[in-house]
Amino acid sequence: MKKHRGELEIDEDIQLESTNWKVQRVAWVLMSLFVLAALLGFTGDGGIGNFQSIKAGDSADGLEVEYERFLRRSAPAEIKVSLQAAPSDTLTDLRISKNFYEKIKVDQVVPEPAEVYTSEEGITYSFTTDKQPFTVTFYLTPKGMGSLPLLFSSSEKQVAITPFIYP
Repeated sequence: MKKHRGELEIDEDIQLESTNWKVQRVAWVLMSLFVLAALLGFTGDGGIGNFQSIKAGDSADGLEVEYERFLRRSAPAEIKVSLQAAPSDTLTDLRISKNFYEKIKVDQVVPEPAEVYTSEEGITYSFTTDKQPFTVTFYLTPKGMGSLPLLFSSSEKQVAITPFIYP
């Protein structure tokens, strides 16, 4: 330890203070990055400009999927699917790829489907509705983690999405 050469005799360690300043600067940068991530919607719902929620497909083409880009494991979320059936069809089918149910628990489907059946490729929901186009909302809870490629398809169109599930 060195003594200050001024009027007061104070112990000082310049190397320790320099290290402390560097640690403080790194902490400020990390806190700023965390605030920026929160503003952009990476830490939960919301964010500036609704960066979190995106749409895939086109409702004019008969299939559009609105979903959250980033989900949290065990936190409630929702996926909205807009469908348009041919006027002659009484039932509208929506097929979802198999990995949907491997990493996601579906809590509720609104409106309730008339039929639900599974196959090797995934699960198919059949809906009856007189309103065109109509929206199906899946209330769900992610079980897994990581990137989750999903494929939604109707009789006319397919839409692929890839939300990311945080731990």
